[in-house]
Amino acid sequence: MNESGLCGDEMAAKGKLTISIDLALAWAVWDTLTAEDLRLAETAERPICAALIELFDRYEIPATWAIVAALLDEASAKSRPGGASCWYAPDIIDRLFHAKVVHEIGGHGGRHVEFGKLTASEVQQDLEFAQAVHHAHALPLTSFVFPRNSIGHLDLLAEAGLRTFRGLDIGWFSSAARTSRLAGRAANFVDKALPIAPSSVAPVKRGALVEIPSSMLLLGRNGPRRVILPAVSRAKLRMGLARARRAGGIFHLWFHPSNFYYRRDEQLATLAWFLELAADEVSRGHIELCTMGSYAGELAGEVRRCQFSSP
Repeated sequence: MNESGLCGDEMAAKGKLTISIDLALAWAVWDTLTAEDLRLAETAERPICAALIELFDRYEIPATWAIVAALLDEASAKSRPGGASCWYAPDIIDRLFHAKVVHEIGGHGGRHVEFGKLTASEVQQDLEFAQAVHHAHALPLTSFVFPRNSIGHLDLLAEAGLRTFRGLDIGWFSSAARTSRLAGRAANFVDKALPIAPSSVAPVKRGALVEIPSSMLLLGRNGPRRVILPAVSRAKLRMGLARARRAGGIFHLWFHPSNFYYRRDEQLATLAWFLELAADEVSRGHIELCTMGSYAGELAGEVRRCQFSSP
């Protein structure tokens, strides 16, 4: 990466904020589905998405919405349990298009299968389905979020025309994850429960692709996670943005709408607080707003400013 950075020359010293959202509804848990999963996908997801879009409009902050392509394919919903609205959601994508802020639509696979566990032919089939759906609806397919963060078959992503993908969270807990899955999960929970500053990240070239590692997941508040205080989440969000500003790096926040299923108002209030903070930093010229696709410019030898920077 050259000294100017992937998002712009004169903007290189600024910190950057990138927000990516995994939109899957019931597809997220298609293989472990419960009646409660279906109920929440049908009754909670749309009001939450509407609230999220309203917050992004209010603070004029764009996000990359990585969508499961099957959400736009009515035939894929017909053989699934529960109501079709758990699996088919063109209304949510339409709401995104009518938002005041111009969001990026990215890919989250065809039917939310784990690329890291599939053969090349299985991945190819899923990608071809996703490509066909995106093309049929005139949607871009530049950025990709791996279902369940199961990274694999980068060569096939590049052949499909994708240019960026979200990497894994970077932090002190990463070394524990290399020891064992259980140790990694425990370390990750401890990290989220304590006011430890998330990492500032930088884009990484991976062959023909650009990886954008992630800094922090905004956790849901169900199960053991409910003990994590909103004040701790806010502290981490503030410190993550501040660290990116000081380092001239990226604070990459991500979540699913389902992370707002429990204690919805409390979760939305935390996000609203953070977006207001970020909007203030943008207005002061300290932070630049970048969607995932904004980092793809260097692949073509371009020096591209992020689309949503302040004047």
